[in-house]
Parts: sequence; C-alpha cells; structure tokens
Amino acid sequence: MPQFILNINSTSDTVFRDGNICCYLLSENLPDGYVQSFSAEGRLVLLGGKNAAERCRSLNVDGVVADISSDYPIKAQVSKISEKLGKGKVLGTVVCARRHEAMLVSETEPQFVAFRFAPEEKEKARELIAWYNDLFLIQSAVDLRDGLQNLNGVDTDFVIINSHDYKDFGC
Repeated sequence: MPQFILNINSTSDTVFRDGNICCYLLSENLPDGYVQSFSAEGRLVLLGGKNAAERCRSLNVDGVVADISSDYPIKAQVSKISEKLGKGKVLGTVVCARRHEAMLVSETEPQFVAFRFAPEEKEKARELIAWYNDLFLIQSAVDLRDGLQNLNGVDTDFVIINSHDYKDFGC
C-alpha cells in the first residue's frame, strides 16, 4: 500500500493525522504564519505551486513539489527550481504519464516523480509506472490533486491526495 502525501489547500482543510501519511504538501497560497506554525508531527512539509521554490527557504520548509511542463525543456525547469531550493531540500516533480517525460525528469534525480493522468488514461499510466519502477530507483507517486480515481493495479510508492478527498479514498 502506498503512503500518502496530504495536500492542504486552505487553512480550513482538515489536517489528518494518520500513520499512512508520510508528509504534507501545503499550497504556496497559504499565509506565512500558517506554514511556519504547521505541526507536521515529525513528517516532511513540502510546498506546492508556481512560486513554491522561492518561498521554501524563507519559510524553512523541507522542500517542494513542482509541476513540470512538457512544453518547455524539462531539465532546464528542474535545474532552475533546484538552484532556488539550494542543497538539502526535497524536490518532488510532477509530470504527465509518458515515458519521454519520465526519463528526462528522472535524469535530474528528484526525490520522487509523480505522474498525473486522467481516469481514462489509467491503463496506459499503470503500464508506464510499472516500467518506470523496473527501470529507475527514484520513487514514484500518483498525483490525485485534480480529483479521485480508482488506482487498483497501480503500483506506486506515494499518492498525493487533497485533504477533502482523503476520508473518501478508503483510508
């Protein structure tokens, strides 16, 4: 069973405290005070969003989850984010579920690669993630921030899930 990265979008989101949650992903739009006082109870705290890398160091969080666009050079995007983060910070990347993107982003050696795909692409994504897990040592994740879907048969290390969906996911 995968571990969960719980996505917190607003200060009113429920912060679940469950043994299956390995870290928290906070929206970059949350107030500084909320982020700085967030009690992760020993788990990692990551920021997500377009400007997360800039805020990561000033808010002293553990790292970021960055959406990587297929429309621009992948290595250059990751390099720019890594440079902003500095050493010792966690970098998770989110890409579409295609081999080309998976290979390119993995060459940059993030801590994990998350795949985002629509429900109708599940079978192709399942095959891709199985291939990825056989080929790469970098951990894999599925990003469900766009909505819940059935992940039966998808073998991944982590699932990124919104707080408001966590209770309904069968946890």
